[in-house]
Amino acid sequence: MDWRKRLALVPVYRPHAHPPDLIPPNWRDQIFARALFDPDPVAKIDRSLRAYIHTVSSGLADLDAVVWDIQTVDQQDVPPGILEPELGPKLRQQGFDAAAIVMLGGVGAGTSAGFWVRFVMVEGVGVWAMEFMHSLTGFGDLYPFGGNMGAFDEMACACGTHPSAYTKTAIGWLDSGAVVHHTAASAEYPLHAVGLVQPPPFGRTTAIRVQSGAQIPYLMIEARLHCDQFDAHIPGEGVIVYRVQTSDPLGHAQNQTAPVVLLTPAPLSVGQTFVADGGLKVQVVSALVDGFLVHVTSPDVAVPDVTELSEAIAAHTITAAGLVPKFTGVSGPHSWVFHQSPAAGTLVSVGSTVTMALRSGPLP
Repeated sequence: MDWRKRLALVPVYRPHAHPPDLIPPNWRDQIFARALFDPDPVAKIDRSLRAYIHTVSSGLADLDAVVWDIQTVDQQDVPPGILEPELGPKLRQQGFDAAAIVMLGGVGAGTSAGFWVRFVMVEGVGVWAMEFMHSLTGFGDLYPFGGNMGAFDEMACACGTHPSAYTKTAIGWLDSGAVVHHTAASAEYPLHAVGLVQPPPFGRTTAIRVQSGAQIPYLMIEARLHCDQFDAHIPGEGVIVYRVQTSDPLGHAQNQTAPVVLLTPAPLSVGQTFVADGGLKVQVVSALVDGFLVHVTSPDVAVPDVTELSEAIAAHTITAAGLVPKFTGVSGPHSWVFHQSPAAGTLVSVGSTVTMALRSGPLP
């Protein structure tokens, strides 16, 4: 995805608003600053929309913004697409990728409707960023149906923190190679914090994915630090574990279930262990300069009995148990399993391989 985006910021004034819209004398300059350079008055650190997008994407994304002339809309409630008939075609023709109605009302105005988004001046960079990210990436909200990632993901809180490794990977701001798949019985992983510049340095990984085959849900493990002006606002430093419960590639909820559920509301610190449903253990071994060293231990599972099952059914059964199927012999539509190793009932680690010898023809 080309992530150099051109945004139109359109101030909207309501002449009979309740409470009234009070236009500041330098309103357009204020909007420009919020978009492109907005230093904290004390720390002098840039909190602008551009700084946020550039930082959390590790420089993969950038934006340019143009503040449009003030538009007047004489109604209390202003939907985000109200200026589409008048300005939409003109903005697209001039190369804009998205447009925002910027208002003077109270908080709670943030919303997205395709090309157009809406927010107000008193809302922070998190709201401005979330709505534009909805518009430009199609990524969904992570808070529906009890989603509780909170400040550990911008798309759950709109609070201007870094997205999680799950979200960054989905929208192309983190290479999938930075997320390692845990398949061993036991392994240690040096985690490079999500809020630091990506990709991770040699020998590090940004996140761990624990998944049986292609099954949903699956677990993600990542490190978070108070490492910049944005992740300074996460609840704490440490390792978080969360469960992804949707197969939608852009995080939209399915089956009235939260897309992502945080399993460690307080991040794990050094020496702490989290045990997931099913027995997977995540232990924080030590702190690193850029994150944490974690030890992940898989639970043992019993090998299912797949003798005399068809090749397809045997493969599905083994995969559903969190194991890896491997076949020898003649493969075909009439093939069935006449021998398996390890034997049915043997306790093995999740991710272990089950080898099955096939025969073809009628069952004995």
